Amino acid sequence: MRCWVPAAAVVVLGVVGALGALGACGHSLELAPPQPHGEGAGGTGSAGRVGASGSSGSLVPGDAPEASQDERLAAIQKAMNELDEAAQQCWAAAATERFDIEGELALQIDIAAGTSRATVVRDTVHNARLTACVVQLLAAYRWAPPLHGQSIQLPFRFRAPDGQNTIDRSLVAWNGQGKVSVAVLLDENNAGNDAASMFELAIAAGGTTGRRWVDRTEIWYFLGAGEVRWAGGGGHDGSAAVAAGDMMYAPKGSVREVAAPAGDLHAMVVMVPGGREGAARGGALPTREAQGTVSVHSSPRILRAADAKTFGPATIYADAATIHETTLAASILALPAGVTVAEHAHADETELLYVLAGGGTMTAGGVNLPVTATSVVQIPKHTKHAFAATSAVRAVQIYTPAGPEQRFKAHP
Repeated sequence: MRCWVPAAAVVVLGVVGALGALGACGHSLELAPPQPHGEGAGGTGSAGRVGASGSSGSLVPGDAPEASQDERLAAIQKAMNELDEAAQQCWAAAATERFDIEGELALQIDIAAGTSRATVVRDTVHNARLTACVVQLLAAYRWAPPLHGQSIQLPFRFRAPDGQNTIDRSLVAWNGQGKVSVAVLLDENNAGNDAASMFELAIAAGGTTGRRWVDRTEIWYFLGAGEVRWAGGGGHDGSAAVAAGDMMYAPKGSVREVAAPAGDLHAMVVMVPGGREGAARGGALPTREAQGTVSVHSSPRILRAADAKTFGPATIYADAATIHETTLAASILALPAGVTVAEHAHADETELLYVLAGGGTMTAGGVNLPVTATSVVQIPKHTKHAFAATSAVRAVQIYTPAGPEQRFKAHP
């Protein structure tokens, strides 16, 4: 099953029973209840990404006033309900880098009235970002008084899905060099799909990418104003100012430079095909420098927002009709609140969305996933998906290869 988990369910095993519905991926976060010295609750892990390790939690009496076992279990139930969304955010943040996080994580929490102390006692997950987040979360949580002075060991089990459909780009780490920073939004590592990679680029005022080869087909969507320079055939180089809302199509084998001569520039970039973007995650641009005189057979094309044609909900910038050699199609998709897109699948194409505004629910492979104004979405070929807009949506929509965008022309 492919999904980004929007909300984890929390289950306390044993006499307490289930404390919530399973999360959207069918997985749960399970915690063993505290037991007096060696009387484990046991229980089996659920079939999903996060679950109990199968070992029992333990509660060791401390200096706090004695509370009944029922009071302590109730306090843990309250905590798990409140920690649910925050704990899932730890997973979501780690999964922006890779989805195949798997293993067990057990933490000892020494509970205090103020800041508690959380210590990792077992870690086969080996994901520093996830572990640090869970440690910080459990240490900062305000545990209820019946648990003050107690020591609880909580085991977690993480099981990887086979990919992700949605990622919150507000959780994605930025890395850079000088005045250029890059965030890898989608790649094979975090999506399980090598059809395309998506980046966000930030260039500080006065900065530039430098002249770089286009090793893979690129489509840029500019979120701010800047300047594009390129190498032309026969030494006829060119340049053009770009505004927010414009796009650029850069074919493989061309040379281009993107600069921010006046103010900061942000852009979304899709490269086809995709891959594992390790260099970009380290802050390097995923392209080679073009030094000296270069020989090229094609040049980037600036696609102005004013020139794009609108067909129903799609304003198409690039498709086979406008760029004959293109391996992708690029549009701005606008859906009013309340609109639904019926379930369908693309036989050969991957669909990408970079949401600019609005939100709703994406159903992919039968799983409901929240989409917000900071979401990016990828739907692999053959994947059934549907969408319901709860607020007016505006998004950059990419298909690779091109093709499905033609349905908008057939039914404008």
